[in-house]
Amino acid sequence: MQQEKNVNSLNEVYDADAFRDAGHRLVDFLADQLDSMKAGTNKQTLPWADPSDVLSEVDGWASSERGDLFEQVFRRCIRLHDPRYMGHQLMPPAPVTALAGMLTDFMNNGMGVFEMGPAGSAMERWLIERIAEKFGFGSDAGGFMTHGGTLANLTGLLAARARQCPDAWQSGEPSNLAVMVSSQAHYCMDRAARVMGWGEGGVIQVPCNDRFRMDVLLLEESLAKATAAGKKVIAVCGTACTTSTGSIDDLRAIGQFCQRQKLWFHVDGAHGGAVAFSEKYGHLLDGIELADSIGMDFHKMLLAPSVTSAVLFKNGKDAYRTFAQDADYLLRSDENEDPWHDMARRTFECTKTMLSLKVFSIVAAHGWQVFDENVTHLIELASSFADIVEDSDDFELAIRPQANMLCFRFTDVDGDLSQANARIRTTLVEVGEFYIVQTSLNGETWLRTTITNPMSTSQHFRLLLDHIRELAADPTSIRQT
Repeated sequence: MQQEKNVNSLNEVYDADAFRDAGHRLVDFLADQLDSMKAGTNKQTLPWADPSDVLSEVDGWASSERGDLFEQVFRRCIRLHDPRYMGHQLMPPAPVTALAGMLTDFMNNGMGVFEMGPAGSAMERWLIERIAEKFGFGSDAGGFMTHGGTLANLTGLLAARARQCPDAWQSGEPSNLAVMVSSQAHYCMDRAARVMGWGEGGVIQVPCNDRFRMDVLLLEESLAKATAAGKKVIAVCGTACTTSTGSIDDLRAIGQFCQRQKLWFHVDGAHGGAVAFSEKYGHLLDGIELADSIGMDFHKMLLAPSVTSAVLFKNGKDAYRTFAQDADYLLRSDENEDPWHDMARRTFECTKTMLSLKVFSIVAAHGWQVFDENVTHLIELASSFADIVEDSDDFELAIRPQANMLCFRFTDVDGDLSQANARIRTTLVEVGEFYIVQTSLNGETWLRTTITNPMSTSQHFRLLLDHIRELAADPTSIRQT
C-alpha cells in the first residue's frame, strides 16, 4: 500500500494538467506585473523588509499552493523591470528568455558530452562563432558559455597559465605567478589569483589615472617592480568596464604592451564587452581584438537573465589546454582536433545548463539588431542623466560616463558629504520607490546608478534627484509614507 501511495504522489508531481494550469496562471501574473511596471502604476521597486521578517515568512511559503507561492515570492523580490531600478549591473531580461529558461529547466540536458545536449551544444557553437567576430577575432577563435563573469575570468587566467607555464597542470602551481590589473579591477580577479594558489601577492595593481582607467604609462614600471620582487607575471588584465565608474581601460595600449613583453592579454569585459554590439559606441573597445581571451556577460546589457556569460579565445585551441585531462568513461581519446561538441573538455563545469538558448531566443525573436539598439540606448540614457546632474546646482558628477554607469552625490548638506550620501542611500532603500547603490571613489562615498532598464527616461532621472532632495530635507516623513 505504501508503494502505491508513493506512486500516486509521484504521479501528482508529473501531472500534465496541473503543470499546464500553474504555467498559464504564472505567465498571466507576470505579464500583468510587466504591464504595471511599464505603465508606472507599480508602487515599489524594492519592497524592503528586515531580513528576519522575510525569513519568518518562508514557513508560510512552504505550505502555499503553487500559484500563491510564486506570487508571495515575487512580492519580496526587487523589480528590475521597473524603470526606477537603477542599481546593480543586472538587465531586466527580455520576457522571451523566461520561456527559454522554462524549456531549459524542463529538458534538463547536461552538456558535458554532445549526446547529452545536442541542441544546446550546436547553438552554443553557432553563437560563439558570431560573437567572436564582434570582437575582431578570426576563424581560429573559440570559446564557450559559462555561469558568470567570475568563472569566465578565472578560465581566462587558467588558459594564460596553461600557455605560459605548460607544466603547471601536471606538476603543480609555481608559487611566484602573478597577473597585472588596474587598481579599479573587479575583485574576482584577486579571487581568481587566490583560487589558483598565487596568494595575495599574485595580483599586481597598476594605479589608475583621474578617469579611473589603468595608467598605461606605469605598466613598464609595475612589471619591473614585480620582477625585481621575484614575481613571474604571466598576464595583464584590461578592464572593460570598471564596476564603480564604467571606465574602459586603454585596451590597445595594454595589448601592445603584452605583445612586446610576450604576456597573455585578458580582458574582463563582463559588463562592457557588450559595447562591441553597438555600431555607434563599439570604438570604445578599440584594441580588444588584441586580447588572447575575453570574459563577457549577456545579463549586464544584452537582455539576458543572470547568469549568462561567455569566455572567448583568439586561438580556440587554448580552451582545450586549460583542462587537459582524461576521463575514459566520458571523453574519448580518439576525438578529432577540435571536439567542440564535448564541452567538458574545455569548461570548469562538468554539467552545464543550456545557456545558449537564452541568448539564442532573443536573436530568434528580435534579431541581432536589438543588442545594438539596447546597448546604444543605455549608454545614451546615462549620458542624458549626466547632463541633468551637471545642470543641477546641488549635485556633483564624479566623471562623465563612458558606458551606462553614473556616479554622483548630493552636495547641499551640512557636514561630511560621504556620511550624508550614505544616509540618503540607506533611507532610499528603505522607502523602496527607487533602487540605486553606492561606491567609494578615492576614499569618498558616491551614489552610483547603472542604467539597465531601457524603459527608464529623463523624467525618471529627474524624479530620482527630487526624491533624494526630499530625503535629505526630511527623511522621516518620507519613510512614513
